[in-house]
Amino acid sequence: MRLLIINILLLFSTQVWSQTDLGIGLVSINFDDKTVLKFYSDTLESKPEKIVEFFNDKTINSWNIKDLKKQQEWLKPEILWLDYFEFTFRCLTPTDKWIEVIVNNETGKSYWIENTELTEFKNWEEFLKNMFGVARLPDFKQSIKTKPTENVADIKYQGTDCFVVKSMKGDWIEISTPDHCDDSYTESTTTINSGWIRWRKGNKLLIDYFTTS
Repeated sequence: MRLLIINILLLFSTQVWSQTDLGIGLVSINFDDKTVLKFYSDTLESKPEKIVEFFNDKTINSWNIKDLKKQQEWLKPEILWLDYFEFTFRCLTPTDKWIEVIVNNETGKSYWIENTELTEFKNWEEFLKNMFGVARLPDFKQSIKTKPTENVADIKYQGTDCFVVKSMKGDWIEISTPDHCDDSYTESTTTINSGWIRWRKGNKLLIDYFTTS
């Protein structure tokens, strides 16, 4: 049962794109079935390069994007999980009226969208603090440190990674084990009140993050 839960978490974790600019934060779109999102190559352009339209898809009892398969040829954002109302982009440049977002995390392609009541910006620290949990990437081995530097003692941890973010300092995040990551959930025998791991190296994310259980 534990492995099933972990696999579900991994399945719904966001994809990690190692070469794409992480930007200064994330922009979430508060869409509904009437949302029309226009993407411009420049803030001075009057005609959008791309348009994404949402609708009420009665075949799946959920909101959906028109011609989603065709749109996904160019649209590969940070999160596209419509069942949970998650539509999120990495943000390069926010202004009062416009926001530059990465629309394709594979190529780094960016467009501009209008900054309206539909858009919600969070820097990476705010965003990660709101996640259900974070975990170290299995292909980047790193210890949990007592302070945000390499030259300090390790914290010994036994169990499956399931942490929440308390704070951020540069490339490091302060983590702890929350109540929803109890022994039955992770088979962890270690409680961490405060520890530090690296969350990025350049433009590479060193963690997985999970928006929900």
